[in-house]
Amino acid sequence: MNANHPTPAARSTDAPVPPAGSGPGPGLGPLVRADGHWFLGDHESAAYLALLPGGFEHRVAGQEPFLVPWNRLMSLELGVTSGRFLSTPADGLLTGRDGTGADGSWLNTMVRHPYDVWRPRFVHHRRWYPQPEITLLRQLLGDVVDLGRVDRLGDDAWLTRVVEQLAADRFLRRWRTSRAVAQGVQEIITRGA
Repeated sequence: MNANHPTPAARSTDAPVPPAGSGPGPGLGPLVRADGHWFLGDHESAAYLALLPGGFEHRVAGQEPFLVPWNRLMSLELGVTSGRFLSTPADGLLTGRDGTGADGSWLNTMVRHPYDVWRPRFVHHRRWYPQPEITLLRQLLGDVVDLGRVDRLGDDAWLTRVVEQLAADRFLRRWRTSRAVAQGVQEIITRGA
């Protein structure tokens, strides 16, 4: 089974679909909380990811939602830029800018059982993502996997607390180096937020 081609067992049937017109709430860059749920990307667009108790669910207009369970994820890497045009396939092709590519904004993952690469694309919000927020989100996604706590991304209360703590210092005033960012994010994750 290729992670990009769902089987009936891999499809979520009871996942909430957000109503139109509900704007983003608190978050970090493309990770936002809206309508009582966490989403990666613009949940009012044609492609985004929902963070559910069972895993990441990729939702694309005109296609069945595709769920990848947390226990299949071996790595998480975020490809996104601050500006909306900078995260489009056109800019990725024209400039080859770091953080995007021909697919625009994406989440790059290695999955197991069977081993495969899953690279779901999502649509950038209309707003600008501050670079420090992108840095913190990239660190958070990588660290929850490395620390064996990736399933906590599906715990709404836990993720809300962690994002609130990270967003409290989203301009990295207390974390001046990349090493300090890594240590700070790991500390927040390990102490349970």
